[in-house]
Amino acid sequence: MNPRHLVALLLALSAINLALMIPGGFVETRDFSAYPASVLAAFNIFLTVLGLGSLVLAWLTWRGGVRRVWSMAAAVGFAATYLLDLFKIFPVTPVPMSSLLETLEWLGTALAILLATAVLTAGSRDAGDGRTAAIPRGLTIAMGIAGVGIVIFATIAAMGG
Repeated sequence: MNPRHLVALLLALSAINLALMIPGGFVETRDFSAYPASVLAAFNIFLTVLGLGSLVLAWLTWRGGVRRVWSMAAAVGFAATYLLDLFKIFPVTPVPMSSLLETLEWLGTALAILLATAVLTAGSRDAGDGRTAAIPRGLTIAMGIAGVGIVIFATIAAMGG
C-alpha cells in the first residue's frame, strides 16, 4: 500500500474509532456531571476538531500527499486522549469505563502509534499525485454545522442530561 494511502486510512480509522465513543452514545455512558460545563465543552470541542479534522486530513492526504505535521499532531492527540483516560488522569468519573470502551481506547492508542509510525516512514518522496485536494465548500459548511451539533449533544450527554 502506498505510504500516503496508509496514513490516510489510519487517520480515517482513528476518527471512526473516536466517533464510536461520543458521550451519550452506545459506548460512552459515564457521567461527567462533576465537571463544569465549560470544561466538558472545551474537551468536546477538542475531540470534535480532532475527529472531523482527521477525516479532512485523511481526504487531503489521500488526494494530495502526507501532511506530516498535522498527521503527527493528530496521532499525538489521539494517543494522549486515550492514555489520559486509560490511566485515570482525565477525565475521572465515579463510574468506571465499560470493557468495550476500554477496548476501543486501547485500539485507538494502537492506531495512533501506527499512524505516527506511518507518518515517520512515509518519507519526503511522497508528495501526492498533483490532484487538487480541496474540500468542497458545501461539505465544509456541513461539517461545521455537524461539529457544533456534536459538541452540544456530547456536552449535554456528558453532564447527565
